[in-house]
Amino acid sequence: MIENGKPDDIEFIEKIAEMMGPGFGVCDGAGKSVFPSDAPAFDIPDDDGGIVTANGRMFFAVRAEGRDLWFYNDLPDGGKDAVDGAAKALRIAALFYVENLSAVNSKRNEFFRQLLIGGRDSVAQSDFAVNSGKNAAAQEYTVMLVTLAEAESAEGHGQEDRLSEVAALLEYAFPEKDGFVTVRVRSDACAVIVPLSEDMKFENAVEAAESVIDTVRTELALEINVSVGCRVKQLKNIDSSFKTAEKALLIGEAFDIDSVVYSYDKLGVARILYGQKRDVCESYLREVFGNSFFENCLRIQEGETRSEGDDELIYTIKMYLKLNQNVTETAKALFVHRNTLNYRIEKFNKLTGLDCTRFEDGLRISIGFMLVNYLETQLPQADENAAAARPAREGTARQKKQANKR
Repeated sequence: MIENGKPDDIEFIEKIAEMMGPGFGVCDGAGKSVFPSDAPAFDIPDDDGGIVTANGRMFFAVRAEGRDLWFYNDLPDGGKDAVDGAAKALRIAALFYVENLSAVNSKRNEFFRQLLIGGRDSVAQSDFAVNSGKNAAAQEYTVMLVTLAEAESAEGHGQEDRLSEVAALLEYAFPEKDGFVTVRVRSDACAVIVPLSEDMKFENAVEAAESVIDTVRTELALEINVSVGCRVKQLKNIDSSFKTAEKALLIGEAFDIDSVVYSYDKLGVARILYGQKRDVCESYLREVFGNSFFENCLRIQEGETRSEGDDELIYTIKMYLKLNQNVTETAKALFVHRNTLNYRIEKFNKLTGLDCTRFEDGLRISIGFMLVNYLETQLPQADENAAAARPAREGTARQKKQANKR
């Protein structure tokens, strides 16, 4: 929550305490007191199946918005009727807390979802004042977009459960009390609004995003894609960061960017190339590689596949350029002899008329390979079978990307 003042859960608990009177309190799952704030920690019951009595108190387990709490009150004098009445009051207090907190959080989630997707014109100014008062510690804001990977994003109840697990983990990793806001923006994606400050710089946000991927894989056994948008000065402009986070994911996958997290500000030339039309891309590829190599080795017509030899040659040169044109390191990475690698380099140079050992040619070739991946995964083919073929190509590209990340 970005607004100043007490969190809503504490406000609700204080209201409940006024009705319940002395002896009422709340502690977390470890026995640490939530209310009153200065109360000492104590041992909590092991049984959370209903009203539990221990050490002169009655306890009732409460779970709301991903948080486990124990509501408790002193055991009253007066026999069974008094105890039953006190237990009923404790249950009603818990229900009041859960329903009110859920309603407020649901309303806030919808506010931020609308703000991210539709911008400030899509939310009422009065709601903006209530939900997003200025956070004095935040100098800028950015958005981290967490999307279920292709294999995890099938429609249905299972997807909703998976996203709920991811959202709960994000809320734990990026707590509301520290100014973060976690929002479900689509059926397959959550966004985290990240306030940037001296303690949370943009680079820290990217590192945190990388740790999220590892945690989700380890704890939930799920695959996710994470992208980070641009920085904005004011929260009211946070939709710009959200849109660039969405675009960063598209660009990263389209050009097969070798990065765990796609950060919009770190995509370099790919941001310029993205959106270019097919004829412009193919014109560049013909110019760099020559018509013969483009037609016979690079270009894939609908219903065709690249030959195993061409795939091997292209992958070899990609790896060679990725490893800064270092023959020794590339040979190790490909598990081939140096002579084999040199033979492939000479073959590529002969077929293209280029010299991939030179920096200038290597740069042009790298851009060319980026465009090849872009054409194969993003731009539709010219014929009528394109619509059906494109999802298959995109799915294959995502699967390869996920395998590489592992």
